Amino acid sequence: MKSNPSRRPLPILSSLLLALTVAMPAALSAQQPTQEKKPTETFTDVKVLPATSVKNQGRTGTCWDFSALSMLESELLRMGKGKWDLSEMYVVDHVYREKAKEYYRMHGKNQFGPGGLDHDVLTEIAKWGIVPQKDFTGLWPYEKGYDHGELQSVLQADLDAVLKSRPGPSPKWKAGFDAILDAYLGPLPDSIQVDGKWMTPLDFSRNVLGLNPADYVEIMSFTDLPYWKQGALETPDNWVHNEKSWNLPLDDAMRVLKYAIEHGYTVAIGADVSEPTFDQKDGYATWEEGTTVTPEARQAGWDRWTTTDDHGMHVVGIAKNQNGTTFYRVKNSWGDVGPYHGYIYMSENYLRAKFDMLMLNKDGLPPDIRAKMGIK
Repeated sequence: MKSNPSRRPLPILSSLLLALTVAMPAALSAQQPTQEKKPTETFTDVKVLPATSVKNQGRTGTCWDFSALSMLESELLRMGKGKWDLSEMYVVDHVYREKAKEYYRMHGKNQFGPGGLDHDVLTEIAKWGIVPQKDFTGLWPYEKGYDHGELQSVLQADLDAVLKSRPGPSPKWKAGFDAILDAYLGPLPDSIQVDGKWMTPLDFSRNVLGLNPADYVEIMSFTDLPYWKQGALETPDNWVHNEKSWNLPLDDAMRVLKYAIEHGYTVAIGADVSEPTFDQKDGYATWEEGTTVTPEARQAGWDRWTTTDDHGMHVVGIAKNQNGTTFYRVKNSWGDVGPYHGYIYMSENYLRAKFDMLMLNKDGLPPDIRAKMGIK
């Protein structure tokens, strides 16, 4: 609405209005109780495992890649293989190519977004190996960080255009798709030089790093699936329809997490971070403390979509707050954010309610749970 100069208030009236404008907020604030400031949590680390530097996924949906590779980098430290910065975009590039083939085969009826799950990293490493960050950054020289908004739009438009071809797409579609990835992320390296020796990414992964993707297991906990059986995490980001995740009772799944950290094994996780009680800025996440989240309450959140498959992170330690409540020290991939420089402390209750997947080395499983799963 535009102002009307002919209806300006008289000077005396203007003064009264001004006085009311100043006085009313003061009077109202005097009548209302002061809003309590969010209590500050303090944490004492009980166990912290070695981890590499905090990374920043930027404007991408590739947290699953950053979390899984962060866990593998910690694994390399544990195994005495040294400190490595592995290329997230090498995995992302390969995953996009695999997603495109699946999208094409399913006539566009499959997920083709930036999201994924931790097992995607293991699958691609088993097929193609891995390279250090310096050998494939996925950035142009002038770029300081990742932004895949345009890339995702171009890839999606290309695939959708190909699917409209009749009688059907020509064999050239794959070469065209790959060319887009090469233009945005750079050509994938066929070989890299390590300690003066040239080798393939697969040789580097197997022979230098000693990574064996078969050594890792995924764990979930849902009441609508049979316990102690393998199945699929029911989320769109499970685009390969992987059915190898172990479904454990909630108490056992949480016991796996704690046992692994206490025995030197870090854990990649997927979790819901949409809750207002997840506060990266203040450095901690809590959930209905003072109660214990039940399997039924957890399942209800998943079924109502109040708990969703949001974000991949990396658990590297255990801590206690000032009240003795157990928290987990979690490495995020949003850069140096918050008082703990990219880390966040998640309460045990928050994880009970909000995790959807754990991935860890099978040697980090409690012996009785490992035996019950039949894993040698």
